Amino acid sequence: MTRKDAARNRDRLLTAARRMFADHGHDVALEEIARAAGVSRTTIYRNFATREELAATVLADNVAQIERHAAGLREQPDGAVKLFDFVLDMQLDNRGLAQVLSGADLQWFMEHSRRIAACFEPLLDHGRAAGLVQPVVDVDDLMLAISMGEAAVNTKDTAQRDSRHKRVREMLHRALFTR
Repeated sequence: MTRKDAARNRDRLLTAARRMFADHGHDVALEEIARAAGVSRTTIYRNFATREELAATVLADNVAQIERHAAGLREQPDGAVKLFDFVLDMQLDNRGLAQVLSGADLQWFMEHSRRIAACFEPLLDHGRAAGLVQPVVDVDDLMLAISMGEAAVNTKDTAQRDSRHKRVREMLHRALFTR
Protein backbone atom coordinates (compact mmCIF):
# COMPACT_ATOMS: atom_id res chain seq x y z
CA MET A 1 0.00 0.00 0.00
CA THR A 2 1.34 3.44 -0.89
CA ARG A 3 1.63 6.23 1.60
CA LYS A 4 -1.09 8.06 -0.28
CA ASP A 5 -3.45 5.08 0.15
CA ALA A 6 -2.55 4.78 3.83
CA ALA A 7 -3.23 8.50 4.42
CA ARG A 8 -6.55 8.27 2.57
CA ASN A 9 -7.58 5.24 4.66
CA ARG A 10 -6.63 7.02 7.86
CA ASP A 11 -8.71 10.06 6.86
CA ARG A 12 -11.64 7.80 6.00
CA LEU A 13 -11.33 6.15 9.42
CA LEU A 14 -11.32 9.50 11.22
CA THR A 15 -14.37 10.68 9.28
CA ALA A 16 -16.22 7.43 9.93
CA ALA A 17 -15.26 7.50 13.63
CA ARG A 18 -16.70 11.00 14.05
CA ARG A 19 -19.97 9.92 12.48
CA MET A 20 -20.19 6.57 14.28
CA PHE A 21 -19.39 7.99 17.74
CA ALA A 22 -21.99 10.72 17.15
CA ASP A 23 -24.67 8.36 15.83
CA HIS A 24 -24.09 5.26 17.96
CA GLY A 25 -22.37 6.49 21.10
CA HIS A 26 -19.13 5.67 22.82
CA ASP A 27 -19.40 1.90 22.71
CA VAL A 28 -19.38 1.46 18.92
CA ALA A 29 -17.01 -1.33 17.90
CA LEU A 30 -13.88 -0.63 15.88
CA GLU A 31 -15.06 -3.18 13.32
CA GLU A 32 -18.23 -1.14 12.75
CA ILE A 33 -16.13 1.98 12.23
CA ALA A 34 -13.95 0.10 9.73
CA ARG A 35 -17.04 -1.05 7.85
CA ALA A 36 -18.43 2.52 7.77
CA ALA A 37 -15.07 3.74 6.43
CA GLY A 38 -15.01 1.04 3.77
CA VAL A 39 -11.76 -0.49 5.04
CA SER A 40 -10.83 -3.85 6.49
CA ARG A 41 -10.51 -4.76 10.17
CA THR A 42 -6.79 -5.15 9.53
CA THR A 43 -6.57 -1.57 8.29
CA ILE A 44 -8.25 -0.09 11.35
CA TYR A 45 -6.10 -2.13 13.74
CA ARG A 46 -2.98 -1.18 11.78
CA ASN A 47 -3.83 2.46 12.47
CA PHE A 48 -5.50 2.32 15.89
CA ALA A 49 -5.06 -0.36 18.53
CA THR A 50 -8.10 0.72 20.56
CA ARG A 51 -11.29 2.75 20.30
CA GLU A 52 -9.74 5.19 22.79
CA GLU A 53 -6.69 5.70 20.57
CA LEU A 54 -8.95 6.42 17.60
CA ALA A 55 -11.07 8.87 19.63
CA ALA A 56 -7.92 10.59 20.93
CA THR A 57 -6.71 11.04 17.35
CA VAL A 58 -10.08 12.53 16.35
CA LEU A 59 -9.93 14.94 19.29
CA ALA A 60 -6.34 15.95 18.50
CA ASP A 61 -7.37 16.56 14.88
CA ASN A 62 -10.31 18.67 16.10
CA VAL A 63 -7.96 20.84 18.19
CA ALA A 64 -5.71 21.34 15.15
CA GLN A 65 -8.78 22.39 13.12
CA ILE A 66 -9.75 24.87 15.84
CA GLU A 67 -6.22 26.32 15.79
CA ARG A 68 -6.30 26.72 12.00
CA HIS A 69 -9.76 28.29 12.10
CA ALA A 70 -8.71 30.70 14.87
CA ALA A 71 -5.66 31.80 12.90
CA GLY A 72 -7.95 32.89 10.07
CA LEU A 73 -10.10 34.93 12.46
CA ARG A 74 -7.32 36.87 14.23
CA GLU A 75 -8.05 40.29 12.76
CA GLN A 76 -11.84 40.02 12.75
CA PRO A 77 -13.70 41.88 15.50
CA ASP A 78 -16.24 39.04 15.75
CA GLY A 79 -13.58 36.33 15.64
CA ALA A 80 -14.30 35.15 19.20
CA VAL A 81 -18.00 34.74 18.37
CA LYS A 82 -17.23 32.88 15.14
CA LEU A 83 -14.72 30.58 16.83
CA PHE A 84 -17.12 29.89 19.69
CA ASP A 85 -19.81 28.87 17.19
CA PHE A 86 -17.28 26.75 15.27
CA VAL A 87 -16.38 24.87 18.47
CA LEU A 88 -20.05 24.35 19.41
CA ASP A 89 -20.78 23.04 15.91
CA MET A 90 -17.80 20.71 16.20
CA GLN A 91 -19.12 19.42 19.52
CA LEU A 92 -22.48 18.67 17.98
CA ASP A 93 -20.80 16.80 15.12
CA ASN A 94 -18.51 14.89 17.51
CA ARG A 95 -20.89 13.73 20.22
CA GLY A 96 -19.67 10.68 22.07
CA LEU A 97 -15.95 11.49 21.95
CA ALA A 98 -15.81 12.69 25.54
CA GLN A 99 -17.38 9.46 26.78
CA VAL A 100 -14.88 7.34 24.85
CA LEU A 101 -12.05 9.35 26.36
CA SER A 102 -13.41 9.49 29.92
CA GLY A 103 -10.50 7.39 31.16
CA ALA A 104 -7.81 9.39 29.35
CA ASP A 105 -4.96 11.04 31.16
CA LEU A 106 -6.05 14.35 32.72
CA GLN A 107 -2.82 16.08 31.67
CA TRP A 108 -3.50 15.12 28.06
CA PHE A 109 -6.99 16.68 28.25
CA MET A 110 -5.62 19.77 29.98
CA GLU A 111 -3.06 20.32 27.21
CA HIS A 112 -5.78 20.22 24.55
CA SER A 113 -7.93 22.57 26.62
CA ARG A 114 -4.97 24.94 27.03
CA ARG A 115 -4.44 24.98 23.25
CA ILE A 116 -8.10 25.81 22.63
CA ALA A 117 -8.03 28.56 25.27
CA ALA A 118 -4.93 30.04 23.61
CA CYS A 119 -6.89 30.30 20.36
CA PHE A 120 -9.49 32.48 22.06
CA GLU A 121 -7.15 34.89 23.90
CA PRO A 122 -6.32 37.29 21.04
CA LEU A 123 -9.84 37.01 19.64
CA LEU A 124 -11.36 38.06 22.97
CA ASP A 125 -9.21 41.18 23.04
CA HIS A 126 -10.42 42.21 19.57
CA GLY A 127 -14.01 41.35 20.47
CA ARG A 128 -13.96 43.38 23.67
CA ALA A 129 -12.38 46.34 21.85
CA ALA A 130 -15.17 46.16 19.24
CA GLY A 131 -17.83 45.93 21.96
CA LEU A 132 -18.93 42.45 20.84
CA VAL A 133 -17.74 40.53 23.91
CA GLN A 134 -19.16 41.29 27.34
CA PRO A 135 -16.50 43.27 29.27
CA VAL A 136 -16.34 40.76 32.14
CA VAL A 137 -15.93 37.67 29.94
CA ASP A 138 -12.53 36.02 30.02
CA VAL A 139 -11.12 32.88 28.46
CA ASP A 140 -12.07 30.77 31.50
CA ASP A 141 -15.70 31.81 30.98
CA LEU A 142 -15.52 30.73 27.35
CA MET A 143 -14.00 27.37 28.25
CA LEU A 144 -16.72 26.79 30.87
CA ALA A 145 -19.36 27.71 28.29
CA ILE A 146 -17.84 25.20 25.85
CA SER A 147 -18.13 22.53 28.55
CA MET A 148 -21.78 23.47 29.03
CA GLY A 149 -22.31 23.13 25.30
CA GLU A 150 -20.76 19.66 25.41
CA ALA A 151 -23.10 18.59 28.20
CA ALA A 152 -26.13 19.82 26.25
CA VAL A 153 -25.53 17.50 23.29
CA ASN A 154 -24.84 14.32 25.28
CA THR A 155 -28.11 12.57 24.53
CA LYS A 156 -29.09 10.00 21.93
CA ASP A 157 -32.51 11.58 21.38
CA THR A 158 -31.90 13.56 18.16
CA ALA A 159 -34.84 15.95 18.53
CA GLN A 160 -33.99 16.70 22.16
CA ARG A 161 -30.29 17.07 21.34
CA ASP A 162 -30.89 19.57 18.52
CA SER A 163 -33.38 21.56 20.60
CA ARG A 164 -31.06 21.65 23.61
CA HIS A 165 -28.09 22.59 21.45
CA LYS A 166 -29.98 25.55 19.99
CA ARG A 167 -31.29 26.71 23.38
CA VAL A 168 -27.93 26.40 25.12
CA ARG A 169 -26.16 28.20 22.26
CA GLU A 170 -28.63 31.10 22.52
CA MET A 171 -28.24 31.32 26.31
CA LEU A 172 -24.46 31.22 26.11
CA HIS A 173 -24.42 33.90 23.42
CA ARG A 174 -26.54 36.18 25.60
CA ALA A 175 -24.18 35.67 28.54
CA LEU A 176 -20.91 36.05 26.64
CA PHE A 177 -21.53 38.42 23.76
CA THR A 178 -23.35 41.71 23.28
CA ARG A 179 -25.26 40.67 20.12
